Amino acid sequence: MTKRHFNNNNQINAIDRGDLLLDPVTINQVINLGNHAESPVENVRRLVLLHPEDDPLIFTEMMTLDHNGGDKPMWKQSGRWIKYEQDVEGAFTRFSKPFVTMLHMQGLMQAKNCLKKGVVLLDVAEIAFEDIARAVVKEWGQRGLVNSVVADIVLQTILSPKHHLGTIPGENYFGKSAGHVRLVPDENGGAKYAENEDEEESDDQDLLHHPQPLRDVIKGNRRIMKKLPANTEGAAILTGCVSCLDRAISAFVRLRVAQKLYPILPDLPVPVRFIFLLLSPSENYHNERMSIARTIGSLIADEIFRKVALHTQEQHTLADAADEFISQIVAVPPGKCSADTRWEPRETESKQTRSVGMLYATYHDDDEEQGDQAENNGHGSIVRTGRLFGGLVQDIKAKAPWYLSDYTDFFAGRMSQSVAATIFLFFANITSIITFGAVMERTLHHQMASMEAIVSGGVSGVIFGAFSGQPLNILSATGPTLVFEKILFDFSVGNGWEFLPFRCWVGIWIAFFLIVLTATDMSALVGLISRFTEEAFATLISIVFIIQAFQKLLEISHDAPIVADPREVYESPCFCHLNETNPLHNVTVSLRLKDMAAEECEARGGEAVGLQCHFKPDVYMLSVLLTFGTFALAWGLNNFRHSRFFGSTFRNALSDFGVVIAIVVMTMFSLTVGLDVPSLHVPQQFRPTLDRPWIVDISSVPLVVAFIACLPAAFYTILIVMDQQITAVIINRKDNMLRKGEGYHLDLLCIAVLVLICSFLGLPFYVAATVLSVMHVNSLRVYSESSAPGEIPRFLGVNEQRLTAIFAHSLIGLSVFLTRVIKLVPLPVLIGIFLYMGVVSLLGQQFVQRIALLFTSVKHQPDYSWLRSVRMRRVHLFTIIQLLSIGALFLIKHTKTISMIFPLMLVFMVMIRMFILERIFTRSEMASLDDLLPTFKQVVMPKSARQQQREMKELIEHKPQI
Repeated sequence: MTKRHFNNNNQINAIDRGDLLLDPVTINQVINLGNHAESPVENVRRLVLLHPEDDPLIFTEMMTLDHNGGDKPMWKQSGRWIKYEQDVEGAFTRFSKPFVTMLHMQGLMQAKNCLKKGVVLLDVAEIAFEDIARAVVKEWGQRGLVNSVVADIVLQTILSPKHHLGTIPGENYFGKSAGHVRLVPDENGGAKYAENEDEEESDDQDLLHHPQPLRDVIKGNRRIMKKLPANTEGAAILTGCVSCLDRAISAFVRLRVAQKLYPILPDLPVPVRFIFLLLSPSENYHNERMSIARTIGSLIADEIFRKVALHTQEQHTLADAADEFISQIVAVPPGKCSADTRWEPRETESKQTRSVGMLYATYHDDDEEQGDQAENNGHGSIVRTGRLFGGLVQDIKAKAPWYLSDYTDFFAGRMSQSVAATIFLFFANITSIITFGAVMERTLHHQMASMEAIVSGGVSGVIFGAFSGQPLNILSATGPTLVFEKILFDFSVGNGWEFLPFRCWVGIWIAFFLIVLTATDMSALVGLISRFTEEAFATLISIVFIIQAFQKLLEISHDAPIVADPREVYESPCFCHLNETNPLHNVTVSLRLKDMAAEECEARGGEAVGLQCHFKPDVYMLSVLLTFGTFALAWGLNNFRHSRFFGSTFRNALSDFGVVIAIVVMTMFSLTVGLDVPSLHVPQQFRPTLDRPWIVDISSVPLVVAFIACLPAAFYTILIVMDQQITAVIINRKDNMLRKGEGYHLDLLCIAVLVLICSFLGLPFYVAATVLSVMHVNSLRVYSESSAPGEIPRFLGVNEQRLTAIFAHSLIGLSVFLTRVIKLVPLPVLIGIFLYMGVVSLLGQQFVQRIALLFTSVKHQPDYSWLRSVRMRRVHLFTIIQLLSIGALFLIKHTKTISMIFPLMLVFMVMIRMFILERIFTRSEMASLDDLLPTFKQVVMPKSARQQQREMKELIEHKPQI
């Protein structure tokens, strides 16, 4: 490290005779921004590299000297920093909202001058504030900055009473005595002040006789204390005017061991590490003093300067750290804002990574850089091993260390989040499953219905949740599988075969194909699935969810239609047309009975005719109200997490249970109104829909059927693989910050086993449902607890565990025995949840943002990062191509005659991305709008061969691996 020592006391005195505040604005100043070997920035970089450990957070308080109109002076708090600045305002009654400090260049240069030429005391051993103040004044005296008379006045000024916001001098609001207050770690990794419950309750009682603003500040400080890390330290900045001085003087003090000076300094009971003093002889320097003090506060809040201040042993390195700080400054043109401008923290700023000095420009081979990016964005970590079941073995090895935590993490963090996710998954999935079962019952002529769908949901979901590679995927019924079931049914009936035995043989072949794909590591082909394909598939499924929600809502109007003219109902009474046979005379008599309930008429075999028979006034309008009310309530409570009302704990809890609360509230509203709103039709007996045993007899069809079944099984396998793996790719995106691995091969093996089980039991085949899986991940997202006022919670990842899926699917399997409870929830409420899931999963996609850009003028376009490097025409072209692809998928899916080729269209989407878009758009455009893809050869090449190829290339080109 470069050392620059002063040779003798004459040099020190020469420096001290300068004016700390005037010199920076009257003498030419040098700012060192370069990264060369002997630069101040490089000096800071070396010190930072020598101390890679995490440093404690610093809570900084700024106090200014108030002379009280000539009376005894008093230090009053004027601001504070944890990460952002807060000023005291409102006639000393409250703190401002946190904001990013705006600094003047003059203040920066003056602060640097104070650190370079002012008094700097490192590793001071004193433990009492009075002793520290005496040490500082003594140093000023030794440097000839104050004489003995002035030194006494300055010392008494520094020791003047301290008045913090939220306190009355002489009182302690963190316990009966300062000795009772200490930072200790809590169970969440934060810190709290050590008081027993009796003392805390007593302190709350003591607050009652104080004004409300004072009570609010004290309670706010207590909340901050509970969030601060256990090793938090403090800093104090004292600035004021002392008229007997002949020049400005400053001192930067670092204590060898952080000392508890509370309640003197600061306003929170944290041990103090730094003290900065700045005194001037005239009030004319007030603005300069405040600017310097705010600059010092911002420096201490900066992680790089803080590390230097904590570890340096040389004064000049502090000035170097100020130069490094200046090298990172972003200038604002004059007249656009002032130092008084309050810039609220935003999420984009909180994501920026702080680096030392100006960033180095690194130059790589373009092809190599793009190849690495393609591999990372295209799930390049999933590669073929070249060994039989090699990928499966790797998945098991990768998942084994996490397996126990997959269960215990359900109880980690906010358990309310896991419980809410479980309840939400249950209601959302059982609605889809029962609806799927009802459609299947009509389509397959009672071969499979709601009972089989529920049993499959319970069995498949629990097994997949317990043993899969990615348990965040939620298995459920999907539309494409229903299309294939209909095709298989028509094919078997047309050839005179029993449907379930023929379907069982198809399932056996599907399981065989899936095992072969697992054994040969063909799941590595997911590397060819990019955002283009993901968004097309996810958008299609989301739109289907929204359409189905409106279709189900419209179906209610068939049983409870809206009657525009009530007279039509009055003029059309209910008659029961009934044919009864007289056993004595063996004569059938046709009866037309009036005022008989429609249910009773149909139970006796008659036909109820007339509008009054099934007239249910206001049921449909109430259903519409329940659907959109549930959607609005769930949407509002989900977004309530990011609102500014109430505390973060309450907001998080309310958002976690947002969907559950919406279901409960709208159900209670429906019960209060009392209308006969339809509910889910859950089977009440545990037995197959047909009168058959649970195990399918595959010997009831000719043996040749077993070989014929392989053809439809091949198409069905493509559908299952694409459905499962596209959803898995969406869940495993880097955006979700998953840490426990993907498990594509293990997932496919689990699906193969489940297909085999469901084939012999005559149950529907379930695969990962895109919308449900995305909602599952969203419901388990974890954010950082803000430890500093104004700090925006950062997305930390997802609470990856298995029990939410296992518990939810267990409840689905047991729903046959929970019929009374499930029937309490109106069907329109569950339709509202369907609508909510479709809309939420749809709006979270870049594709929707690009669709909105088609109708947005240039001056009102949002500042998306991917929009900065691509021309708008090219963005629109990419969007239109993707829109046409989604339209083609939707058309094929809903056209019965060609719906069988739907899985092939998903494969065709991948080919469009690989061969057509690569020729239309440049690689830089694709990197912005999509993911860069590896070549097919790179995907199918075994890992060992690929590594050898890279090593050979590096050896030839003599390039070191970075």
